Amino acid sequence: MGNGVPLLNDYKQEFFWKRFPQTVLGGPKVKIGYDAPAYVYINQIILFLIPWLIGGIFTSLVAYNVVEDYVGVCICGGCVFVYVLTVQIVSLVVRSKKSTVSRVNPQNVLAEDDEIEFESCFGVETIEFIIPGKKFKINIFIHALLSGPLCGVGMWYLLPATLNGLYSNNTAATVILFIFGWLTLCIAQYSLTVGPPPEPAVFHSTDTYEITPLMRPFYVFVFEAFFLVARSYSSFVTVDQVLHIIFPFLPVFWILGFLPPLDALLPWLGDQILVFLLGGSHMAGDVRLLCIFLVSSVAFVIVFLIAHFAESSLAAIITAACIGFVLSLDLVKLTQQLTTKCQKKKGGGDAGKTETPESGFGWIWGWKEFLVYMVALVFIGVVSGLCHHYSAETSSTLYDVFGYTIIGLLVIVKLLTDSQTVFVIFGLLRNRLYPTSTHASRPYLNRKRKLHKVGYIRRLFLDIVSPAVMLVYLSLYLAPSSMTLPSDAWKISLGSVRALRWIWQDTTHSLLEISIAHIINIATEGSSSSWWTSLGLGLQLTVIGLCRDRFYQLIDQLYFVCAVLITSYSEKKQRRSTSLALIIISICIFPIILAIVCLAVALAAPVLPLFTLPIFLLGFPRPLRSWPEPVGSSANTCADSVYYKQVAPQLASSLRKSLADGSLGNIHPGDHYLCRFQDRMVWLQVLEKGYGYCTFSMKGLEMQETSCHTIEAGRVDEIFETAFELEEGSSCCNVNKYPLHTLTALEAVPVYTYSDARNVLTGIIDSPDTLRNVGKCFLQSLVWVLLHHNAKTTNKKRKGSAAKSIKEVGKKNEDAMVHAVSFNDTWQSSGQDSGKPDSVDDIRPQSQARSIKSWKSSINSLDSWGDDNDSLALEPIDTKKDKKMNLVSGFTTKNTQKALTPTKQTTRKEAELPGLLDMEDDDMEDLFKELDYGMPVMDATGIGMPVVDARKGKQDHAASFGLPAMNSMMTGGIRLAGSMQFNSPYSSKLSLPLKWREIPIEKSKITSLLKEFPTDWYKHVLSLLDLTASDKNSDEIVGEVTGDSVLADIYTQLVVACYAVVNVLGVGGTDAVSMGASHVYKVYTGDVPWSPSLEWLNEDEELLQLVLKAYRYGFKLAYDQAVLGEIESHEELAEYLQEYENDWYIGCEKDEAWSTAVLQGKTSLFSLVYDAVDGVYNGRVLSKQQVMAYIGRLNGEVVRGYWASLAQELFYFTNDDEERYSIQAHPVLLRNLTVQSADPPLGYPIYSSPPISIPTL
Repeated sequence: MGNGVPLLNDYKQEFFWKRFPQTVLGGPKVKIGYDAPAYVYINQIILFLIPWLIGGIFTSLVAYNVVEDYVGVCICGGCVFVYVLTVQIVSLVVRSKKSTVSRVNPQNVLAEDDEIEFESCFGVETIEFIIPGKKFKINIFIHALLSGPLCGVGMWYLLPATLNGLYSNNTAATVILFIFGWLTLCIAQYSLTVGPPPEPAVFHSTDTYEITPLMRPFYVFVFEAFFLVARSYSSFVTVDQVLHIIFPFLPVFWILGFLPPLDALLPWLGDQILVFLLGGSHMAGDVRLLCIFLVSSVAFVIVFLIAHFAESSLAAIITAACIGFVLSLDLVKLTQQLTTKCQKKKGGGDAGKTETPESGFGWIWGWKEFLVYMVALVFIGVVSGLCHHYSAETSSTLYDVFGYTIIGLLVIVKLLTDSQTVFVIFGLLRNRLYPTSTHASRPYLNRKRKLHKVGYIRRLFLDIVSPAVMLVYLSLYLAPSSMTLPSDAWKISLGSVRALRWIWQDTTHSLLEISIAHIINIATEGSSSSWWTSLGLGLQLTVIGLCRDRFYQLIDQLYFVCAVLITSYSEKKQRRSTSLALIIISICIFPIILAIVCLAVALAAPVLPLFTLPIFLLGFPRPLRSWPEPVGSSANTCADSVYYKQVAPQLASSLRKSLADGSLGNIHPGDHYLCRFQDRMVWLQVLEKGYGYCTFSMKGLEMQETSCHTIEAGRVDEIFETAFELEEGSSCCNVNKYPLHTLTALEAVPVYTYSDARNVLTGIIDSPDTLRNVGKCFLQSLVWVLLHHNAKTTNKKRKGSAAKSIKEVGKKNEDAMVHAVSFNDTWQSSGQDSGKPDSVDDIRPQSQARSIKSWKSSINSLDSWGDDNDSLALEPIDTKKDKKMNLVSGFTTKNTQKALTPTKQTTRKEAELPGLLDMEDDDMEDLFKELDYGMPVMDATGIGMPVVDARKGKQDHAASFGLPAMNSMMTGGIRLAGSMQFNSPYSSKLSLPLKWREIPIEKSKITSLLKEFPTDWYKHVLSLLDLTASDKNSDEIVGEVTGDSVLADIYTQLVVACYAVVNVLGVGGTDAVSMGASHVYKVYTGDVPWSPSLEWLNEDEELLQLVLKAYRYGFKLAYDQAVLGEIESHEELAEYLQEYENDWYIGCEKDEAWSTAVLQGKTSLFSLVYDAVDGVYNGRVLSKQQVMAYIGRLNGEVVRGYWASLAQELFYFTNDDEERYSIQAHPVLLRNLTVQSADPPLGYPIYSSPPISIPTL
């Protein structure tokens, strides 16, 4: 792999050599790539040298005392200002007239973007090419304004008199610095005059606010600022001398990308000040950083003002202690909660609601949290005040006691923390206290339960005892009597603010730093005049904290450098023809490499391996989070992203206990963890840490593994397997088999998520018995689905919410195994059905529910009816009797209803019409269909009876109330629409909607299939309904409804018609069994074989979805019977179907409803999948259960180094080749996984969460 994979392909190499001279010279395009007129190059050279020419003129005037130096500076700056302004205005004017200029006969249209036809020295094309113009017009003036002082002070900075004064009239030094200094100045100025060059140091992928042109001038301004300060303060002269020597090397730093762009410099600087001077934490984003930085700065100013003006060290200590505790809490979460509440009050609803994985202390700010923190705050104020008040009376013995106590606490906390992890002693030896295996659940849980008790002890020492002891220690000795106010106010203020906050912000590191300070102070006791003693305890802890952080970075970066060097040859697939030569060169220049590493450590910058080869450069300093965009703002979302979205809150809940017990070691911002479970990988990055909380970012890596991904994933699995699964008879001291790997195994936690299983269905889905059983089960499940759907529809209708969509994604199906049907006592029962369709509750297996707009109308009726009818109530067995569904036909009783007339609407009290449905339609058209096809004409004097022709007699009268459509044929199909007389007065509401009764299928085509209808199963489903009435028991009503032949006939016709469309009419004269497994798969995925009757099914999306749902249920039934055995009774069949309804989603994994079901938390999911590569059908089953997730810590500097290399390679070298060397698998350093986990557009995680705050108390 090493030699066969290119670093840069030919096209990218050519592109690089075009832009590299621009980087060197600051922007001039001296290598265009095609033949261009000489004036193009001459014009750029002139623009580049004019500032030097202006500066040279005024340098001569000042040198010969024609003008004073400060006068020359001002005039020179003014001339450069006018020059830059003129250049940009000319460019703007010329480009504004571009539309009037046209090319004549362009030769190559495709090459116009690459090759420019220059017409003249000052033509539009020439000006536009040389001076492209500013993105924002205001920058024309701003950049010109900055150019004046840049070149004016720069002339002063490089005056021969200035240089002679600094270096004792050394002519050689003066000449060299003058020439190369002005070259540096011209390179920086060109960014303002014309535009910025391509920079190797890139933080943001796009320069939205046009900040890049300011980068190089900014660093020149920094050097000039020190020069101006040195002219007033002689103590800075030495610094100025050094900076003058460094100044000519600025172009080298810009070329190598050592100096950060401004959008990275400012957050990095804010991070360093916040952490090491103000005692805060690295932050998860720029906005958070700015807010916390400002608040922390205000806290320091308050403490300083108290110490300086009030001259009260007691008040300063109490204030610093209380503010430090408050600022160490999760104030960001509190702010988010308050913002959400404010939005709700303003009508924002739940838009800003933040869901928490679970309830418990610390997940949200509630009254318990406020009470605990207020008690702690009062305790801190009292203790710090009392201790400092009596600090003058303390003895050296007490000082030693507290110091050694803190050292002891550090040792105890370290031992308790190591007891929780799988490896101890820097990851070398296996912890014998840790469970020997994670596969045996009972022994594992028993051992973890014991370790959890040890974790409680650790929490007690770390979160309560240690901060309290350190608070007492610091309150006693932060402001000793040797320090006087107000002269030492800044020392006391800065030291107190940082130290008293740090004990809460990072308790473990605070214990270590105070322990080191105590040991040093005991060793240096007696040398009171040393600089160390004069710093005071607070500043001593600041220095120790900075050194401690840099030491940890040094160890990690030395490991990174050595690992890259060694594995470039030891790993066969990493070996290139140049690997051995690079190793030899690196050994020879190792002092230089060590210097680069030390400089990177000092600046908290990553070491950058060029193209991930053992060629090490200094990466520019950047925030610890490494990326500029808001956390979780982008990801390469795909179908698999939903699994990570589902598991994120579950994983956060599982991590809480591990964080609190110390199973993940001591967590600090900048740490990276890899979590592995099933075929998924979650990349965890620690963003913030404070007292009682830790903020993570979770990224889900791709599940469709590439070859490189597979190699590294295999090594990860191997590391976790050897770490957590001990072989029988293993020794008591097992050594880590991968001690030098970037990944160190730490913990295994159970996570409640989906277990993914795929079963090959060969021998099942292609079996004739199974295929026949699929058809049988399809009929049974279709009966079940239709009856239950109608029951749900009526329940929804009674509640007046037929158009309401599902609001809660995680809601469980609360329907009982037996659906409820009930009749309101005020309704009249009738056996007549008008054929009017009910509103539907659009609950679909593929989440295609849609809101259905309803309208209401009423028809004039008689004022009263003399006959009374019984009421019927059908309820679920496991629900309360007051929860009823009104399913009887008739008009809802209302005090006022609107009567539709040709001229106006009248309102009056109306009685109910027996046998008619209330007018809540999907469409007005259905009403007219009803009147046309089945409703007899009403006689106004006939008291609601139909008009009868006397010549036709009673026969036609009777026929008008019978089944006019059941025994006749419509044109082209079966006609079920119309009023029909049910045998039972309680059946009308279980009737089918009108739109389902018009079946355009000739009866002869399905007559032979009618015998296939499962009548016994149909009656069994009806019998499951708990029927109750005021004067009839449930058994009697069940007998009436199940014995209603009219209701059974219409269901038979519809079920058999749907079956015929799916399995008979579209199979070309054969049967579904002969069509084989492909037919099953096509229908399962919604591809029903075409037939003329299919249009009828497709036109009704609701019925189509119900049929597909029933077919999928039927296939699952047949599959379960083939695997588990035949179903022996209707009761068992009902249990299967009810389980499917409540706990399963059976559909296609590519459907949106599949993702919804995963987020919904369905217990199980099933999908039928066809593998085109192997030509086999698979059954995919997702089962929600406890899955063991393995977690390991990654070397943070390896991650930052690879990310820095990736950014430079893609942003500057534009090397996006998918087969490039830097993205290939590296089993030791996990290079491919690290590249994947980078933020887009550089990396490609398929899921990225926003910052997740996890409580640790």
